Amino acid sequence: MATPKLTDVSWLGPKDEMDRASHLFGKCSECYEIICVEKAVADKENTQQETNEMIYRAFRTHVKLKHSEDAGQAARQAETKRTLDDYGKKVGS
Repeated sequence: MATPKLTDVSWLGPKDEMDRASHLFGKCSECYEIICVEKAVADKENTQQETNEMIYRAFRTHVKLKHSEDAGQAARQAETKRTLDDYGKKVGS
């Protein structure tokens, strides 16, 4: 499996006025799920660095939850349990 990357990162809002942009979003290269964070609020005028850190932190969490070996194993275990439960209902009927 390829390592997921955050792609198509862009601001939501008018390009000519970054002060009015409210969210930063991007897409997972593996599952195409959209990752979106609200623009950081800070004491200084330019919050781009803080917002970039937030989206990459959110993306790393997404990768851990959706694309790690542990997540795959948990999904397989859940599917096996559902299959066994379904089989038990059919046989028990």
